[in-house]
Amino acid sequence: MPESAVQPKRLKIETANLQCGMYVAQLDRPWLETPFLFKGFEIRDAKDLQQLRQFCKHVYVDISQGSLPEKEVLGARGKERQYASVLAAPATRLEHAAPAGFARRLVDVLARFDRNGVITQFLPASRYRNAVPTHQEAPRAAEAYDNAARILNAMLEQFPQVKKLDAGALHQAVNPLVDSILRNQDAMAWLVCLRKREVHSPLRQVGSAVWAAILGRHLGFERSAVETLAMGGLLLDLGNARIPQSIILKQGPLEEVEQKIIRKHVALGLEMVRTAPGLNADVLAMLQHHHERHDGSGYPQGLSGADIPVFGRIAGLVDCFDAMTTKRPYAPAKSAYDAVRELNSLSGTLFQKELVEQFVQAIGMFPTGSLVELNTAEIAVVTGQNRVQRLRPTLSLLTSPDKTPLMTPKQLDLRSARSRRGEGDSHWIIRGLDPGAFGLDPKDFFG
Repeated sequence: MPESAVQPKRLKIETANLQCGMYVAQLDRPWLETPFLFKGFEIRDAKDLQQLRQFCKHVYVDISQGSLPEKEVLGARGKERQYASVLAAPATRLEHAAPAGFARRLVDVLARFDRNGVITQFLPASRYRNAVPTHQEAPRAAEAYDNAARILNAMLEQFPQVKKLDAGALHQAVNPLVDSILRNQDAMAWLVCLRKREVHSPLRQVGSAVWAAILGRHLGFERSAVETLAMGGLLLDLGNARIPQSIILKQGPLEEVEQKIIRKHVALGLEMVRTAPGLNADVLAMLQHHHERHDGSGYPQGLSGADIPVFGRIAGLVDCFDAMTTKRPYAPAKSAYDAVRELNSLSGTLFQKELVEQFVQAIGMFPTGSLVELNTAEIAVVTGQNRVQRLRPTLSLLTSPDKTPLMTPKQLDLRSARSRRGEGDSHWIIRGLDPGAFGLDPKDFFG
């Protein structure tokens, strides 16, 4: 019998994606450097998972042993490869995840010459498209957002007594968010920008959930993966509930000991989540790795590059963007446009270059809900994104060139805003503006 026939089949799996019932046959380091007593064991409970994730980046799982069905072990490994290949691919192939081959290349070529998107709008571009207009989706987006914030707030208020997260309630919070984003992502993106400006704004984590789901939608992930991204985004800063509020709300720079305490929110959040049934390994990966950075400068493990699980990379990026656009005790909120520009400057250092490119494509250089100024001196609010011409979104004009507010906003699609004589573009965006600029509030025009 050939030697290969008697050798156990071992699969390399990141510790963030391990599950109870898997048989760990080999570690990524000597056994003596870990607290494990046996060289080879089946993962029995959350404590085993926690220790493995603490000491190892990946392990080798023997699919011929363990109580977890071989199909599920192979499924976890296949999922790792699927997501890793998506984000490792060249950016031009990542713009829309669903098409492939000749159709994808045709879209790329035509987009260079079809500036108004007349041809490319009829070509397949993504698994998802806006199925309803933004104004029609707006009320349902608001209901889904407020529902998620209400559920999460109630859960955190009750946590000191019940000591356990309600996974069923979490799914009730996430599913309507995902439904709305899949129907029309622009309505939810605009709503996040609006909610951040309210005095009594709901929890920031809802924003992270929205941006993560929008990126997953753009990448063409299956609905279950989009739900996972939203769930993880919702729980990223869960551990802050156990950090003294005097530190969370401190004005000005944190002292070294305070920074160490803040960093504990990762471990505290993981501890809270591991007791909840029905949350998969990708959700845990998002919580565990959302402060790791591409260049290895993050925490808690200082991972870099491909050692950070894909969902952890996504979590870190959307969490950073949402924090930038949220007013914090130690820093004012940036406009969405300025936050996008800063992310671009961090591309390739703190965050994976391809991932930043895809996120900017997903939300637009001028995200929905942003105030912008045009070359004509008119002020407008971005109401939707154009998938072909990312720098030419749809707008609602709010003022005349002398900044006088219009009685009725005028709709303008920059993709088709051309001069009649063909001498060039008649309208284009020259800069993004902070919310409230010129006394204009985007919420007055939502929906």
